[in-house]
Amino acid sequence: MDKIRQTILDFVEREYKLPENVDYDTFDFVEKGFVDSMGMVQFVAILEDEFDIEFSADELLSNDFKTVGGLEKLIQKKVNKK
Repeated sequence: MDKIRQTILDFVEREYKLPENVDYDTFDFVEKGFVDSMGMVQFVAILEDEFDIEFSADELLSNDFKTVGGLEKLIQKKVNKK
């Protein structure tokens, strides 16, 4: 598993283990309650520090930011632009 996906999953699974056979690409960790609003602030800071990137307000509000696969792709695009 690559570093981006592993970092996302490590944070999402801080308190609850993801169900077996979950589709990571479409799993909405916000809707399912794995990350609350306070946790999201911390999560954003961790991701920005870990990958030396910054998210725009639009990106933070996008549906891609709420799924493991969408967030992974978003981070990968930002990392590749550097």
